[in-house]
Amino acid sequence: MAPRQRTFASRQASDYEPSESSTLVSKGLPPKPSSMLNQTEADIARDWHDYFNLVALVFIIVTTAMNYDIDVFSLKMSWSGDHFWLNWVTTLLYFFVDLVWVAMVPICVKSPDVIIKHHIVAMLYLTAPVYWPEYRWFMGSILSVEVNTWFLIMRRVVFKTSSPVPSAVANFVSAMFYTTWILIRCIIYPGVLVTFFGLAAERIEASGTYFHWPMMFIPAHAALCALNLKWTYDLFEPIVKK
Repeated sequence: MAPRQRTFASRQASDYEPSESSTLVSKGLPPKPSSMLNQTEADIARDWHDYFNLVALVFIIVTTAMNYDIDVFSLKMSWSGDHFWLNWVTTLLYFFVDLVWVAMVPICVKSPDVIIKHHIVAMLYLTAPVYWPEYRWFMGSILSVEVNTWFLIMRRVVFKTSSPVPSAVANFVSAMFYTTWILIRCIIYPGVLVTFFGLAAERIEASGTYFHWPMMFIPAHAALCALNLKWTYDLFEPIVKK
C-alpha cells in the first residue's frame, strides 16, 4: 500500500489570528472561518483513517504469513499458498474499502489522488495471481510492503499521541519503520522487478514469442517501484540535508 505522510510541526500562528477574530466578535460579527478549523477537521479524519489501517493491515499481514512454511530454527521460509484465496479476498476487500473511504473523505490523507490511483493499480495487479497461478508466490513479496505501511502509520500515531509513550517503544517503532522501508521498498520491490524481467526473457527465449499476457503486469510493478523511489527521496532528502 501507499505511505500516508503528514507533518507533525505545530500550526503556524498565521493559521489563526486571535486579534482579528476578537475584533470581529467585539463588533458583533461572527469570526472568520480559519484554516485551523479545517486542519482540526483533517486531523480527526486522518486519525480515524489511521486507526482503521492499523487494524485492517494486520489481517493482510497475517493472512500473507499464513501462506508461508516457516522454519524458525533454520531461518528459512517458502511459499505454500495454502491460504491464497483468504489472503486474496482480504487484500482486495481492504483496497476497495480504503479506496471508497479516501474518495468520500479525501482530507483523511495528504495526497488523495495518488492514493486512489495507487489502489486502482493495486487491485488490477491482484488479478494476475488469479489468471496465472504459477506466479502466486510473488504475492507474498509484494504484500510484504504492508508491514512497512503499518509501522509508518504506527510511528505517526505514536509521535502525535497526547499520552506519554515510553521512549523505548517510540525508538523501536521508528527503527522498524526505517528498516522495513529500506528492506522492502528499496531492495525487495526492485528485486521482484528484476525477477520479472528475467522470467520474461526466459519465456521469450523458450517460445520465440515476444509478448505473453503476464508481461503486462511488469509496467504495473515498475510504476509501484517508481512511486517507492519518489517516496524514498521525499523521506530521506530532508534527513540528508541536515
